[in-house]
Amino acid sequence: MSTKNIVLFGQSGAGKSSVVNLMAGEEIAQTSLDMLRCTMHWKEYPITFDGHKYKVFDTVGLNEPRLGIQEYLEAVLGARDLITRLDDEGGIDLLLFCMRAGRFTSTIQNNYRLFFEWLCEKKVPIVLVLTGLEGEQNMEDWWTRQKHVFDKYEVSVDGHACITAVKLDGKQGLYELSRLLVRTLVREHTHDRPDGAWKADDGWKGGDGWKGGDGWFRRFIRKLRELLLGKHNLKRKDIVAVLTKRCGMPREAAVHMARQIKDELHR
Repeated sequence: MSTKNIVLFGQSGAGKSSVVNLMAGEEIAQTSLDMLRCTMHWKEYPITFDGHKYKVFDTVGLNEPRLGIQEYLEAVLGARDLITRLDDEGGIDLLLFCMRAGRFTSTIQNNYRLFFEWLCEKKVPIVLVLTGLEGEQNMEDWWTRQKHVFDKYEVSVDGHACITAVKLDGKQGLYELSRLLVRTLVREHTHDRPDGAWKADDGWKGGDGWKGGDGWFRRFIRKLRELLLGKHNLKRKDIVAVLTKRCGMPREAAVHMARQIKDELHR
């Protein structure tokens, strides 16, 4: 039985650790924000349900006001290292984008772009888990009302689940329903999807998770060139422009990242 790799991302406070516990059916992830703040790396959780095995990688929220520039860079580089590692070890089967239902912010859009567009080049299936909906009479109603906002900001996903990730007195049934919804969402987009994994550009193909034959960094440089209209001699200011305007990076962080990219290119 193959193990599917899931990368979980979203800003702090979205309930990522609670979603891990919901999927697992037990408390395996600590939900304290301080635990995530102490490291800019990811946390790996093995989970089994419905007869299938998964590895869920919980990442640090990016574009957080509480992160300084150095912490932000470490978080971005940590996410890049995770993508590279999984790329080498069999691929990524699913991106799980976790956000708390509420006002749509630039942080949400930038997290989406950084992980889905920049790090994974739009080549990994992505699903959305919306938390904090225990106050809704019908949790799915929130998506019906708000989907147009996601369309407006070009945040497109392959599936979604509206849930509560907290146990509340008198609402245990809602919590169990949420567990079923998340597990079904994950299973349908990993084990139950059409024959094959995500195709590089426009459909389903193959049977493994997304991975490339020539390494993440080389593909990333290719993508940068595409964004810069085919330029082959990448200049630092061009890289900074892409990272700030398209990926939403703070300018100081983009300058640091562009410098590292140019150094790696020279090596």
